Order: sequence, then structure tokens, then C-alpha cells
Amino acid sequence: MSSPATEPHPNAPDLSGVVPVPWQPYVDLPALRHVETFLGGEVAAGRRIQPLRAQVFRALELVAPQDVRIVLCGQDPYPGLGVPMGLAFSVPPTAPVPGSLRNLFTELHADLGVDAPPDGDLTPWARHGMLLLNASLTVRPGAPGSHTGARWPAVTFELLRRLAAERRGIVFLALGRAAQNVIAKLPLDGHRVVEAAHPSPMSVAAFRGSRIFSRTDAALRELGEPAFHWPLV
Repeated sequence: MSSPATEPHPNAPDLSGVVPVPWQPYVDLPALRHVETFLGGEVAAGRRIQPLRAQVFRALELVAPQDVRIVLCGQDPYPGLGVPMGLAFSVPPTAPVPGSLRNLFTELHADLGVDAPPDGDLTPWARHGMLLLNASLTVRPGAPGSHTGARWPAVTFELLRRLAAERRGIVFLALGRAAQNVIAKLPLDGHRVVEAAHPSPMSVAAFRGSRIFSRTDAALRELGEPAFHWPLV
């Protein structure tokens, strides 16, 4: 029987029920129960949670563990109402492209000559083997970082740790100090890490010219893998 500290709130979203089957062995269920308890408290207080329950693990739905070629870590979902879609850095086609994503697209063009897409939907990258995973997978609309108390990183870090331990040949793309600190704690034998400043408008001067896309392709080739398919159109 679960202890009171891990017992899910009766109104909490049943997140364990929407974890894609191939990823279930990678998810720490006791840690996920802590998240459910926190979110249950949000529901009980009448607060909204985004993205929708069905989209919380969208990053895992689009790429199976054995197909992950690149891991791109984010922090938490965009706080704009209706904007989060379950993929780090990504927004729905109807949403304005955030500054961080615009800076990524600018660097992509400067580095590889790939034109920026008409919107900020990164689903094609996910379908080609990129795990676009935020450290926290939910947020309260209009309140960035509002779900830090949910202890999501205990779930997402453990997922990455298990993936890195089981697999070989993954490139971890670490943008910004927060992502770099997480990735540095993973078992990285047989993998590669590409680091750069975060593409946020606040740090874009350090990010510009980082050539993260060609460097990622070079790391994949070192691992005996083909270059990544970067075009989004």
C-alpha cells in the first residue's frame, strides 16, 4: 500500500495511464505518483493545468526508446494559454513562434542553410528520432515554473538515466546551464554531448554562431550514424 506521501489525490490526473507502453519501463512510478498528488491539489484548488492530459507525454508518443537519436532538453512548458503541446521548445502551428525558437531557426539557417519553417511545430524532428523532453512536463497557464513543486525532474531525469544506461549512440543536445547540469549526471558512455548557450533572447549573443546543428551531425557520424534530417517543411 502507498504511503500517505505518495498516495495520489482522488482528483489527480491518472498520468501513469497515458505513458506510452514502450516507455513504461523507463518511468519511475513512485515519483510519478508525487506528481499526480501535486496536480491533484491544483485541480482541487480550481487551477488549470497545461498541456492537456493526453499531451503530457507527447514527446514519448512520437519516438520510441530504440529510435531516439538526439535528446534536446527543455525546462518547462511555455506558460501561454493553450501553447504547450508536450514537446520541448515546440508550439502549435497556430501559436506565435517564441523568441528562443526563432533563434534556433536563425542558427539552423546560418549553420546548415536550412530555411526556417512557417511555424514553430517541431513534430517532424520528433518523428525523425529527437526526444524533445522538458524537465517539467506541466505548468499553470500564465505562471512559468509554477509546477516546480510537482517534482517532475525526479521523473524526467530518471527516464533519461535509464535511457542512457540502456542505449548507446545518442547525442545529448544541452542548451543552457540547466540542461548541461542534468546531462552531466547521466551515464554517458557510448554517447556524445553537444553544448551551447540557451537560445533565449537573454543569452542569444552567446548562442549565436554555436553551430549546434552541424556539430550534432558530426557527433552522430562519430557514433556511426547518419546525419539528422533537420528541415521542418
